[in-house]
Order: sequence, then C-alpha cells, then structure tokens
Amino acid sequence: MELTLWTYEGPPHVGAMRVATSMEGVHYVLHAPQGDTYADLLFTMIERRDRRPPVTYTTFQARDLGGDTAELVKRSIADAVERFRPEALLVGESCTAELIQDQPGALAAGMDLGGIPMVSLELPAYSKKENWGAAETFYQLVRGLLKPQLPPPGSPRPDPGRWRTEGRRPRVNLLGPSLLGFRCRDDVRELTQLLAEHGIDVSVVAPLGARPADLLRIPAADANVCLYPEVAGTVCSWLERSFGMATVRAVPIGIGATVAFLEELDRVLGLEGAVAEAAAAEAERRSRLPGTPARWIPPTSPASGCSSSAMPPTPSRRPGWPAASWPSRWWGWAATAASRPGRCVPQPRIWASRR
Repeated sequence: MELTLWTYEGPPHVGAMRVATSMEGVHYVLHAPQGDTYADLLFTMIERRDRRPPVTYTTFQARDLGGDTAELVKRSIADAVERFRPEALLVGESCTAELIQDQPGALAAGMDLGGIPMVSLELPAYSKKENWGAAETFYQLVRGLLKPQLPPPGSPRPDPGRWRTEGRRPRVNLLGPSLLGFRCRDDVRELTQLLAEHGIDVSVVAPLGARPADLLRIPAADANVCLYPEVAGTVCSWLERSFGMATVRAVPIGIGATVAFLEELDRVLGLEGAVAEAAAAEAERRSRLPGTPARWIPPTSPASGCSSSAMPPTPSRRPGWPAASWPSRWWGWAATAASRPGRCVPQPRIWASRR
C-alpha cells in the first residue's frame, strides 16, 4: 500500500467516492455491506467536509444473503434517484459485494431512471487500488457523457492555435484535482492566477467542483492540462485519441518545473515564445532561492564542490546510485562543499542560470 494524505491508499471504490464527492450533481450508489460505510469518515474527518459524501449504500447484512440481494440493489437505486435527483448516477460495488456478483451496473441499466445518465463502474477490488479507481471512474464518467460528441472517424484534429482565428484568448482545462488530494484547491487557485497573468483562460476544472454539464464543455478548450496524472492521465489520453486534444503533461511543482510547464504550454498553444520568455524572467524575479532558477546542479558536478567519496554512506541507497546522489533523489538536496575539506553537507537544491 501507498500513503495518500495521512492514510493508506484504499480499495478502488474509495477512489470512485473521491470523484463523486468532488463533483456537484453526481450520486454514487454503492452495493456494500454496512461495514464498508467507513469511507464516509475519510471525507468528514480527514477532508473536514460539513456534509456526507453523495453515496447511497445498499448495506446488506448476513441475513440478506439467503434472499434476493439483487432486489435490494434495485430498490436502493430507485430510492436514490427519487430522493436526490442527480444529474449523473454512478453504480458500483465494494470489495465485499464483488464476491456476491450481483452486477449492480447491469441491474441499473435495465431500470427506468428518468433519462439520468448512468455509468456502471467495474472496479476490480482485489487487483487495483484507490488512485486507479479514481482515474477509472473519472474516465468512464467523461467518456459516457461525451459519447454523443465523438467526431466521426477520419475527422481532422483540431488546431490548438485556433483561438487566433476565433479572436479570443486561449483556454485550457485543468484535469485531475479532487478531494482527498494534497492541497488541490490551492493548486487550482494558484495555477488559474498564473495562467491568467499570461493571457490564458481556464475553461473547466474537473472533477473538483465540476458538474456533469461542465464535462460536456471539455472539448471546447484548446488543450488539457494533466495536473494530476494519477487521476487524469487515462482521460487525457482518451481525449487525445478521440478528440485530438493536445495535452500538457509537465506538472508545475517547483520553480524549474513551472518554467518547463509554461514552455510546454507555449509550444502547444502556439504562443510564439511569449509565455516562455515571460516565465523565465518572472521565475528569476520571484525566486527566493540563492542564484537564479532554471536547472539544479547535480551533487556529482564539479560545480557543487563535492566528490562522491566525501558523501556520508547510507545503507538505504538503492544499488546503482552513486553515493553523492542519494540526498538529491530522496530529499531534493544538492551537495555543497563545507568549510572543512572532504566534508559535504545537505543543502537546498542550487539553481543555475540559463543565461
């Protein structure tokens, strides 16, 4: 298991709950026993939300296994649709309910849901985990809603630079932020402000804060920003194949990566170097690090003043890594020469100028 936001990465239906809870107007019917309702605590205690996630549990018990649990699923779906009137409905099962094989998605497909789009989730609980479940849920939801908009085979790919001929500012989608992510709301706010400073509009942010109607506007943007690949990587690849939408995959974490992100965005949108030049100048102006940002000096470089033999040994470094590289790979440190010869101390990464 991997740690995700102060807790272990859970089964895939928790990832589906992250997507459903992040959005507005989406409801998730989960075929699960009463014990699997612990997932609510992830959002009320860790995420500190003031309301429960939009999830309806079938909450079957041991005595229900001797009867028809399929009818319990259908009754729960009908009650959820009548009570919550969602704009889109997700139907799936937890790891425990997967053993019963009631196939709640197939049951929902045979019901009259009043025209509400329904997405059946098949999440293999015993071979996949939470992040995969979030990515698969987001992908299935986007694919199901955008299916009527699919261009016919052989259609030309849209030009990311069409914003010039249409007389507007370029616009992009920010895909991947969700609840139970690490400071996703702050990332969206900062990145939206950064893009606005460079004359780029944000069209859709999803799944965080989006409605199903917002997902229908995804193809109207000039490009997609895969902000969190663990959630949006699958859907971005599908949008590339199906709609020909360009994807910016550089993740703007850190000064150098932010410059690389803006450079890739400049190249994708055909901004003729305007954003890239402004990004490099602004990074140099705003940086509080010693030196000017652009690239970091590896510890083994002669410019660092350290030799690999001067670095302290560590039993945790992986085979094949030079001794001087482990502080950099593990903690983002670069080695700098100390006052005493032959001794190196960990320091924050040093950034060298591109000039």
